[in-house]
Amino acid sequence: MIRVWCGYLTFILVLTETGSDWLSCAHIAECHCKWSSGKKTASCVTAGLKTLPELSADIQVLDLHGNPLKKLGEDAFANIDLLNLQRLNLSLTSLRSLHQNTFRELRILIELDLSQNNLLQLSPDTFKGADRLRLLILNDNPLSFLIKEQFPPLKHLKKLELSRCKLQTIHPFAFVNLQALETVNIHQNLLTFLHENTFNLPVLKTLTLSDNPWYCDCRLREFHDWFLNSNLGNEDVFCSGPERKAHFSWRALKRDNLVCLPSALSSPTIIRTETGADITFGCFVRGDPIPTVTWSFRHRDVYNSTNTNSEILILKYQLENFDEYNNDFLNKSAQWVNVTISNVTSDLSGEWKCSAKSMVGEASAYLTLFLPKARTATARVAPDYSTFFLVGGSMLAMMMAGFIAACVCWKTKRRRVPPSRSFTDQEKKLLDTSLAVSCDRTSGDLGSSYGFEMLDRSISMESDDARCLEPVQITIEGPPGSFPPPPAEFALPAPYGNIFISVQVGGHSDSEYPDLLGGGATLPRRSRTCFLKSAYDNMGPRITAAGSSTWSLPGANDDKSTDSKDPLSVPLSTFSTEFTAL
Repeated sequence: MIRVWCGYLTFILVLTETGSDWLSCAHIAECHCKWSSGKKTASCVTAGLKTLPELSADIQVLDLHGNPLKKLGEDAFANIDLLNLQRLNLSLTSLRSLHQNTFRELRILIELDLSQNNLLQLSPDTFKGADRLRLLILNDNPLSFLIKEQFPPLKHLKKLELSRCKLQTIHPFAFVNLQALETVNIHQNLLTFLHENTFNLPVLKTLTLSDNPWYCDCRLREFHDWFLNSNLGNEDVFCSGPERKAHFSWRALKRDNLVCLPSALSSPTIIRTETGADITFGCFVRGDPIPTVTWSFRHRDVYNSTNTNSEILILKYQLENFDEYNNDFLNKSAQWVNVTISNVTSDLSGEWKCSAKSMVGEASAYLTLFLPKARTATARVAPDYSTFFLVGGSMLAMMMAGFIAACVCWKTKRRRVPPSRSFTDQEKKLLDTSLAVSCDRTSGDLGSSYGFEMLDRSISMESDDARCLEPVQITIEGPPGSFPPPPAEFALPAPYGNIFISVQVGGHSDSEYPDLLGGGATLPRRSRTCFLKSAYDNMGPRITAAGSSTWSLPGANDDKSTDSKDPLSVPLSTFSTEFTAL
């Protein structure tokens, strides 16, 4: 009896120690282990874990929500002996990739939550091995599309959640291996149409399709009819397009309302060819009901025809080998309508029109046939540079002539106003000699501050040999108006003075002794002193001043009493001269 009690106590102690091991959660402070709904549960919610925690193998429920795991490798749970997991929550764990063998050893896994992650695609073998899986949640993953046989055979999977996954296309055979599915949620995606066999599952009971941009045309016709006849849900599903059917309830639409307007596309749109060539062009047309296609040129329908110049042949080609599970449903009605023209002429150039008509609408496409004008080819010759040289030479000659003319004009202008020049030493000596006198003379400085001089002399000589007269060079100019007035640069104030000469001859008429200086005289200005100092003010140009002059000779008061016609023959002793300098 004692032995029985000892064995019983030992069993209780071992059981207690074993049970306390999984409850410690491997001493991970962020995790909490407890019993929940009769399951050994480990909760590591938002614990900041970047890798899977190595917990006791007895754990049956593991909640890792909110941990940044990012990725899971091959046999990730089998490697840490978590093979007894029945429920696994991996939502909001930033998962971007899953190895296709991540869950293959979780043989008794029943529920798996992968929602709110960044999974772009799933391998068809991702859930292979998890044969007892009953609930799979993939909400809020950007999957975009599901391929053929997207899931492996999961004979016990009853509920599949695919809401808000941005799904645009689902292959008709994506769920073919999920024959036990009873509930599928694909609402709030981007689906526009589905094939009628997509959810042709034997035990399906609930299908949610709302909040998708369904385009209610011929491509949705068959699936629309299947859904309404299957009674898989009581929710209202609405159309988003085309525009005239937007916001229509599926239940308000009939089969005949789901049609596709014709569409036409020409290929190519522009053809450039030459006269006499053979060409082919076509028009691709789709629509449901199937439209009628015609070609027209210059507003006239074109048919098969042959004339003396060109041959026109129109052929139709229906699309072959249509795959309803991979191709767009509209391709079932697609056809090519080709035009072949032999020996093209200019009469056929212009715009061609392809028209597609059906009971629900019409579409058109255009093609332009262009035949350029014939051009005569000319042989290229070497460029002729003679014109270039001729023009260049002419321009150069004109420039040279202009330059020479400018030089001549400049020279002529300079000659009109001769510049002042300095006298050489020899010229100065000659001038001194011409101004010298052999007799004594007095020099009077009668000049004022303006340089005026006045000299009044009476020279008496007893003989012609003894005369003393200052030699003065006088230039007699013609009457007024014969020469222009002196230039401006000779105007006062200047180192020159206007000299007025008055010579009177008494006793003679004006005809006998004419006014010799009526036109003016030009004299160089001399120094104020005659012999004391030889000073010259550079003896510049002479100053021409207007004045009058007459000869004064003895007996001038007698009327023509002299016998001499030459005034120079009068004795110089009786010759008087009066100089007035201003």
